[in-house]
Amino acid sequence: MYAAVKVRGSVDASENISETLDSLGLDKKNKVLFIDSDSDSLKGMMKKAKDYIAYGEVSEETVEEIENQRDLNLEHGDRVSMTPPSGGFKTTKKKLC
Repeated sequence: MYAAVKVRGSVDASENISETLDSLGLDKKNKVLFIDSDSDSLKGMMKKAKDYIAYGEVSEETVEEIENQRDLNLEHGDRVSMTPPSGGFKTTKKKLC
């Protein structure tokens, strides 16, 4: 299973990126989209919005932990609002080498 988390606000994002985030259903920061399939179109949408989201494969243990904490049964396309990290994000800046 894959997950995509919106980590940045999209106020200054281009209209194209905003539409992509809306299509993914990621309208607020810290909202998570769970994707069960290996769809090329969804991967393309996530790559397009890569500057505003974090995405990747999620272990079954992590999915089970979220399901137990929130009393949910997560399936493809489910969206969950999460709380931000307690210490905040380390950085949102990319290092240029």
